[in-house]
Amino acid sequence: MDVKLLTPDFCDSILAFEKEKLIASGLSEIQVEMKSWDFPWRKESLDHYAKVGWSFVAIENEKIKGYILGQPFVFFNNWTQTLWLEYSSFPNQEVGEALFDVSIRWAKSKHLQKVILNPNGNDVEFVKEIFPKFKEGEFLHLSTTKLSEG
Repeated sequence: MDVKLLTPDFCDSILAFEKEKLIASGLSEIQVEMKSWDFPWRKESLDHYAKVGWSFVAIENEKIKGYILGQPFVFFNNWTQTLWLEYSSFPNQEVGEALFDVSIRWAKSKHLQKVILNPNGNDVEFVKEIFPKFKEGEFLHLSTTKLSEG
């Protein structure tokens, strides 16, 4: 298995990877399409992450095995540079560990001060178990749109 930088060439494969999982769970094609708008792997999101250069894909035999979406930002919570890991998707511990390991090492090599995991992500328990140096915490937020109060 190879872990590579997520580039625009991988976006369609990631969409197919995620849609196959939803179809396998029993959803119809139209349900999958509608549900896809609720996920960070929707098309415009993947296009964004593929251009930023901080997301990775795990590839085996030219097939997507998993991926992690991340982006850096500056001047947050008194830290100069932070890597925000928005979302990850992987079928097993081996793939997940490889993706997080590469992301953390990439952040360290670029001298970022923190790696922050989305507290609402599907991978929080996995990361706490495999990477015990992550510390728990929660960031309060306020929505600025009329449509969402939470």
